[in-house]
Amino acid sequence: MHRAFIIASGGCQDGIGSLETLHSVREQVTEAGLKLERLVIDPLSAGWGTSVAPNHYRSGCGPLEALAYAQTQLREGAFEAVLIEGSDAVKTGYSREERDELTHIYGKNYPIPEAYTDLARHFCREEGMTFDQFRRLRDVLFENYRRSAPNKTVDDTWLQAQTELFRGVDCANPYTDYTGGLILTRDDLLNNFTLTEPAIEVAGVGIGYAPGDGADFLEELATYWHLEKAIYYANLEAGLNFAEAFNQGKALLEAYTCYPVVPLALLLHGKFVNSWQALPAWLQKHSLTLNGGMNLNRAPWNLPALRALIEMTQALYNSEQTLGGVHGNGGLGYKQGFAILKRNA
Repeated sequence: MHRAFIIASGGCQDGIGSLETLHSVREQVTEAGLKLERLVIDPLSAGWGTSVAPNHYRSGCGPLEALAYAQTQLREGAFEAVLIEGSDAVKTGYSREERDELTHIYGKNYPIPEAYTDLARHFCREEGMTFDQFRRLRDVLFENYRRSAPNKTVDDTWLQAQTELFRGVDCANPYTDYTGGLILTRDDLLNNFTLTEPAIEVAGVGIGYAPGDGADFLEELATYWHLEKAIYYANLEAGLNFAEAFNQGKALLEAYTCYPVVPLALLLHGKFVNSWQALPAWLQKHSLTLNGGMNLNRAPWNLPALRALIEMTQALYNSEQTLGGVHGNGGLGYKQGFAILKRNA
């Protein structure tokens, strides 16, 4: 069984960033005579309910699904090199009317913030907390994001309530243009490449699926058993307990922060804490995101987890921590993914 490694990463958001390393290593793949498999994360323009083409992935969990597939094929020796890529001009590539129509994935009468508010109500009942207690946790979460993005200012209008349980700042902001990608290969092929940064191992990836998505599945989605399953299998593959390593200061984390219920579920069902009552103290001590999460770093529709994988790979190059965890969440949470990346000595 082979091991899978990320050997190049790059991203460009609203004109800031670089794809130079990605292009350079892609040229090395060609020069080495290796076959490059291409996995694509669909843009907003692909629609939500349309059929998904082969080797394409959709939803906020799509990048983690692509990573899981790439890792499996590389480990089994079926692939030599893989490019996972995505591009979407959510900010500049659509009219407001087009964007609104495409983002109403549950219909115009059931916008995503209302759907997540309903999910959060079920989650509160499941966890035994009141709505006031949820709102207090919501506020503490946002302050946690702010600490990892100290230069991101927030207009006061975004601090106003949008639904019963969420403010504007609690809803991920997708209005950004983003292009990025990762190149992966196997351990036995690493000598074909001249790398400027260390290869990062994909130590474990877990994916969990609920039976369905949308209003009819809210009660089951709120249990987040499939998120627990995803984290369990990622830990099993990596041969470690990520939450334990993170709590000991040995790992970095990029939580999927679209709506507070999602990171709260990650912390509870990933066993970072034993109860929701322990969350305020925990959130004062640990950082959930590298750069302010999807709320302050914006969220390019299906691409936040791809950007998170890219930024986590780059963060591990020079970090004291050798492990990084990345969470992906699709739809109302019917798809859950968790990846553990590792910088080896």
